[in-house]
Amino acid sequence: MGSQVDDNKLVLKKNGKSFYWAGKLLPKKDINRAAELYSFCRILDDIADSGEADSHKNLTNVKSIIKKNTFSELKNIHSIKYPKFLKESSKKVVIDLIEGLILDQKGILFKKEEELIRYSYHVAGTVGIMMCDALKCDNVLAKSFAIDLGIAMQLTNIARDVLEDAKMGRRYLPGCWVQNISPKEIVLAAKTNDLKKIHIISKGIKKLLILAEQYYLSGEKGFSFLPFNTRVAISVASGVYREIGVQLENENYNWQNGRQITSIFSKIKITLFKTLKEIFYLRYKKKHNSELHIYLENLVNDKKGN
Repeated sequence: MGSQVDDNKLVLKKNGKSFYWAGKLLPKKDINRAAELYSFCRILDDIADSGEADSHKNLTNVKSIIKKNTFSELKNIHSIKYPKFLKESSKKVVIDLIEGLILDQKGILFKKEEELIRYSYHVAGTVGIMMCDALKCDNVLAKSFAIDLGIAMQLTNIARDVLEDAKMGRRYLPGCWVQNISPKEIVLAAKTNDLKKIHIISKGIKKLLILAEQYYLSGEKGFSFLPFNTRVAISVASGVYREIGVQLENENYNWQNGRQITSIFSKIKITLFKTLKEIFYLRYKKKHNSELHIYLENLVNDKKGN
């Protein structure tokens, strides 16, 4: 058991540096469950991005196994271990996640904002719901805010990885935002320093980060459902990830030279600020802004009462 916990933490440390940093502030049992959840999601993500011929089949099989509740069969697919702490109500959420990963395999060329938000729910909002299970946050109202924080982080992730995603044939920025510039054109624009197209993509990233900010602000309202230590850790994780967008803004949304990385100094500064904020800022349980889920009604409504 101890060996598996250590392995999960190593996966988190290697691939989820922002979450690993903030996780140091979590109680031991919480970070162990959070690392277990991260490892589970990471294996699914790696299958989706592997490029192997049977990757789609593997993800489809995982969906089928979860639907049938025959979780022991997952060990035959890349040694997947289904997190035991996940509630029965979260089974549908895991399936939503897998459907988002399957969508990734088809190549992404979103046309409208609606597609972007729905996708972000599938691959990250779902993780927010599962994190509620990991942190033993049982208040059903907290889930809507957890979804928003997941979406915010995913939008930031997309803003950071525009060039890398384009090299894989993916453009998550809605076509109506960026004059339908193709992934190949994005890569070529960066290579040839095509200032016109670079500017168009930069404007799209700016719009993306403005949208992300709406979801961050909503996600932060959900911190009131968490005990103090947990609240500080999640606040720090949110702040460290949000900093990527802040750095992009400070660099005039310069995307063509590769991804932004949050420095240790920035992480320390954010950690101190967020800790002090949670100590002195009185948080009250607030009503969720349903307009943020206008594109998610048939996905999210049945989860609020779980």
